[in-house]
Amino acid sequence: MIRTVDSDGPLPRAGECCVDPLKRLMAAVLQTALDDCRGSAYRRRLGLGPHTDLPALRQAVDFVTSTDRSWPFSFENLCEALSLNADQLRHALGQAPGA
Repeated sequence: MIRTVDSDGPLPRAGECCVDPLKRLMAAVLQTALDDCRGSAYRRRLGLGPHTDLPALRQAVDFVTSTDRSWPFSFENLCEALSLNADQLRHALGQAPGA
């Protein structure tokens, strides 16, 4: 499923840091993981909360809590490329590394 990066989340707006198509892709991957962890902005606005797809939720939480940098699109590498603090973002999501 294709999802869009919206300005409702903690990521910078497209015009601020994501002019480069690769960074836009990185932001979209990160936004998808965040949406899977906490529910999309659309679902939150409707008061529906996170989705009930537990496998996707588990996979997203595993992605966010991992500190592995071996994959170019790992959570840590995406945060670094987008000038975001991975630990602060985890804290905002209520996650901790290795949890």
